[in-house]
Amino acid sequence: MVSRIAIIILFHVFLSLNSHPAKAQAWIKAGYWYYDNGLPVSQINSTLYTHLICAFANLNSSSYRLSIPSSDDFSAFTNTVKQKNPSITTLLSIGGGRANYSTISAMAGNSTYRKSFIDDSIKTARHYGFQGLDFSWLSANTSDNMANMGTLFEDWRAAIALETRNSSLSELILTAAVQWSPTLDDVSFPIDSIRRNLNWIHVLAYDYYLPEGFKFTAASAALYAPDSDVCTDTGIGAWIIEGLPASKLVLGLPFFGYAWKLANPTENSIGAPATGPAVTKEGDMSYKEINNYSKTQGAVGPIYNSYYVVNYLIVGSDWISFDGVDVVRIKVSYAKEKALLGYVVWEISQDDNWVLSQAAGGVGSGGGVDHKQKRLPKSRILIIILTTTAAVIIVLGLAFYFIRIRILKSKSKGTKLKVNNAAAAGDFHNNNPDMKAYELWKDGRGMEIMDPSLDDTFSSCKLIKCLQIALLCVQENPADRPSMLEVSSMLRNETAIVTIPRRPAFSVKTDEDDKNRRDRLHLEICSVDDATITQAVGR
Repeated sequence: MVSRIAIIILFHVFLSLNSHPAKAQAWIKAGYWYYDNGLPVSQINSTLYTHLICAFANLNSSSYRLSIPSSDDFSAFTNTVKQKNPSITTLLSIGGGRANYSTISAMAGNSTYRKSFIDDSIKTARHYGFQGLDFSWLSANTSDNMANMGTLFEDWRAAIALETRNSSLSELILTAAVQWSPTLDDVSFPIDSIRRNLNWIHVLAYDYYLPEGFKFTAASAALYAPDSDVCTDTGIGAWIIEGLPASKLVLGLPFFGYAWKLANPTENSIGAPATGPAVTKEGDMSYKEINNYSKTQGAVGPIYNSYYVVNYLIVGSDWISFDGVDVVRIKVSYAKEKALLGYVVWEISQDDNWVLSQAAGGVGSGGGVDHKQKRLPKSRILIIILTTTAAVIIVLGLAFYFIRIRILKSKSKGTKLKVNNAAAAGDFHNNNPDMKAYELWKDGRGMEIMDPSLDDTFSSCKLIKCLQIALLCVQENPADRPSMLEVSSMLRNETAIVTIPRRPAFSVKTDEDDKNRRDRLHLEICSVDDATITQAVGR
């Protein structure tokens, strides 16, 4: 048995060694930087992140090649953020919410256009020093769009692999930004293609409810929803159920919120009637703007709602939903508990003095895997694995040995116990517990049979009296045995007269007065088999 287990362990060890390199999975702390949000690249605190994503490159509608904003920030992005954090990984994101839907759709649906786009994206990434590419096509809304997206990912991964083989450069990372759920309006993302070709996806778990479309206040990025399936937990669960491993999911965190105008300021909880956006045209506010607005306008809050895991504050008739420090920490902890790959924020310039970034990055610090951890040499790994395997085999062998010895001892003890019990049951001399108790009681030494821990000093029910009553219950003649009612009465009544017991049943000895009584009755009621024919008498 042990040898069979050892063979199985060794088989799996060598299989895993040959199939997968020994590489620790890094915990991703990613953030999008949008070039038009006013934060210079030089002011980014890149030490708070493992990955920074430069957004967005656009698509030329005629050549289907990338169109980079005229700002010099793109060309200097990687070099600049690496000055504060040399180990930071940078990606170039393509598309975004303002991208032309028709152009992307035409590119994804045509093999020639796809090749032009893919080749130019790889070339651009290398030219600007980006280590990966991110694709953001959130407006895809038909089955054809999704199927073409899947084909795009297949071609893109093949081209990246080919470029790596033909150069000495490391393989580019390939990711995508996706909606909170894998299926929306009966249209599903190409999960099989995503699983095979992308390193991971950024699940944008927010914008569930917007002030322009919903006439009631809501948690626009609720982690849970007690009365609905529209929440982060449901979405993450759906991605996993549909077949995408949790290790390919990066949870999106919003560094912004939304403001509603309350229809009635006295009704101000989640779900309260509202008339539309407040504060800004569409109601969207960065975390920095929410904090400033709260301080200057004397807001009530922030109030934390544990059912949805969201913060909100109230300023008169303005109602603002957002994720504060505690909510961000809870969501990052959630991502860790669900074994996700990490988190990604939109958008780092919306933070307030890096408060949220620090809160997210500090969750579980010290217990995670350092993204700078390097691969171990295979020889060292082999030594560790073989040593561990040998130790497991030895432990299993010893375990089986001791279990076997224990079983044998248990059987031996069981046999002896049966013999001893049988002997005690058939012992009609003084070795029988009843006989011994009677003899000790008769000689005035009844306390010798008692447990030393028993103390009747302050008890009305004395131990010797209990022993005397117990001996009455095992008398040979049924007429001499007290009923349970009589036993109860004798135990409770200190002045009750307790009959003097005779020898217990099955005793080979008899008291003198008992012998005389038997002679008078001419009836032998002793249980010892001293005659060839006995008379059955009810006990």
